[in-house]
Amino acid sequence: MKTLKTFISIIFISLLAMSAQADVNRVERFTDAEVKKVLRDEGYGSVRIIEEGEIRFKAAGNIYVLYNHDDGDQHLYFGSTGLKLNYEDMNEWNRTTRLSRAYLDNDMDIALETDLLSNAGITQEMIKAMIQVFVETSVPRFITFAQDNDKN
Repeated sequence: MKTLKTFISIIFISLLAMSAQADVNRVERFTDAEVKKVLRDEGYGSVRIIEEGEIRFKAAGNIYVLYNHDDGDQHLYFGSTGLKLNYEDMNEWNRTTRLSRAYLDNDMDIALETDLLSNAGITQEMIKAMIQVFVETSVPRFITFAQDNDKN
């Protein structure tokens, strides 16, 4: 019994230490330059700051824009002039898919976005994970979805 209590205590202390370490790396906000460095360090191409709060980069032949908001929130944008979907199909995507949303932008082109909220602080790892999921999973799935539902 004493061994079990010691084991549980060690696990508890370890979890507290990991939690404290994670909190040390959390910040309220990243600067555009810091986000640009994260993107470059992850190997994304053509990384540049378009204007304050907007960082453009390329991945897998697609262009993305990461919006870095003053409150620390971030959102990632993928727009396509080549994809065609009607509003019913976009609604279906939004209703059945988590972690991204589709809509028609101001030019009536299809856009896909995802968000990273910074309410409790964010880390570089959280930014990397958001980008990776969006670039490697959400966008390719969305492109396939759009091609499969193209009514033309």
